Parts: sequence; structure tokens; C-alpha cells
Amino acid sequence: MLEESGLRLRLRVEGFPLPLVNAVRRASYTDVPVMAVDYVEVFDNNTVLYDEILAHRIALVPLTSEEALSKYGRPEECEKAELGDPRCYAVLSLEVETGPGQERIVYSGDLVSQDPDVRPVYTNMPLVIMAPQQRIRLQAYARLGYGKEHAKWMPVSVAAHKYLPIVEFNVEEMSEECLSCIETGYPWLVERMRKLGRGRIEIVEDVNTSGLYWCVRKKCDRGVKLFYDDSRFLFTVESTGALPPGRILVEAAEAVARKAEKLLEELGRLRSG
Repeated sequence: MLEESGLRLRLRVEGFPLPLVNAVRRASYTDVPVMAVDYVEVFDNNTVLYDEILAHRIALVPLTSEEALSKYGRPEECEKAELGDPRCYAVLSLEVETGPGQERIVYSGDLVSQDPDVRPVYTNMPLVIMAPQQRIRLQAYARLGYGKEHAKWMPVSVAAHKYLPIVEFNVEEMSEECLSCIETGYPWLVERMRKLGRGRIEIVEDVNTSGLYWCVRKKCDRGVKLFYDDSRFLFTVESTGALPPGRILVEAAEAVARKAEKLLEELGRLRSG
């Protein structure tokens, strides 16, 4: 593990083929269930936003989902459930009213959940600006869903991997023009290279190496090489806040494993048949 800070997780992955790593990355977008509002009953709304637009904005508010994974049924288990079934749905309500001469912004934090384990991750997301003497009264129903159904159920904002960049160098053979070019965008790297003199540096920092690649090709005729190890990866996951990034990766890997098991079962039937 290279970094774990709140909603962000960075890993160095070794010993796994690219297709498998990419399958886990894709599954983190499409096959990890989280809670999101799917139905909204609007009882009163005389703001400038149509009911449908207001419902759409509410549906895009990320909801805390870690405890919900064990409390509510998965989408495949709730296909025939009635709206409001407590085994499948968490209920949130919104009731806001402005008086004469009063204006206010309605935020995601104004949503009140009956389940404290399913609540808006961020309380400062604006939903609508209310003019004087306006009212909103509605009830929203959240359920577990998958990102392949709709983006509101995606638990990640970023899930990406790249090959591990490696620099081989000998400072004595590098020209000042070469070092100056690299130092422009990567001063920490030049400092490390000067300190070591020669050798190999694995760039595990979260940086874009396209500028370094350009310097090596255009300004450095000798003394330094940049290549990418295609057997090792830097994996970055940024969560929307619905789930911790580590939990997302575990759920994604388990989803890939279930698909592989299902494929083996089907192939086994073909073989036995």
C-alpha cells in the first residue's frame, strides 16, 4: 500500500496479469452495490425546479452504504419487492418551507433519513434555491444498486491503473541540458538521482511521467532511460464516500471471482454434456 487517506487508496500490484487487474478495476465501477435514491414521491413542490429535476438531483447524492450491504437485500433479491419494503428500501424525507421575504438554499444535509446508517455522505450539496413562500415536501426511497444500472450507483469517482515507471540513470553521463529539463517538472527526481549518482529509481509517486518521457527522448542522448514495467502496476481508487476504497476493491474482486465461478460451472456442463 502506497497511500491511504480518507477516500483515496493507492496500491502497488505485482504478480497478477493485466486482464485480471483491469477486470477488478471495471468491476469497481459496475458490480459493487451501494445505496442511492431510486424513487421519489413529491407531495408538494412549488419551486422553480420540476419534480423530475429535483428527484434527479436527490438521486445523485451519495449515501453511506457500508452498513447497508448487510442490512438490505441486493438488487437481484429485491426485484419484486414493494416500494418501501424495509428489507430493500431506506426512506429519506425532505420538508422545507420559506416564509414571506425569506430565501434559502436547500442542501443534501436537509434530507432526513429514517436509517442513520443510510444518510448523505456530504451535507453541503445544493439541491435547489427557494424563493419566498415556497415549499417542498417529499419522500425518497433508496435501495442497493449497481453502477451498470445507473451512474448514481457507482461507488468510485476514479479507478485507474498504470504500469510502474522506472528510471535507469548515470548522472555523470547525463548532460546539464538533460538534467535541467527533467528538473523543470521533477525536481525531487533529479535531487534523488544526484544523491545516488547512478542506479534505478521506481517512480511510485502519483505523477504524470509524460513530461519526463519527453525530456528523455528529446534532451537526453545518453545516461538515462525511462521504461514501464508491464508486470507491475500502480492502482488508484477514489471513492465517492459511499464505501471506503478498500471495501470497494474487496467487493469488486469478489464480484470478479463469482463471475469466474459461474463461467466454470457453465463450461463444466458443456464438458459433461
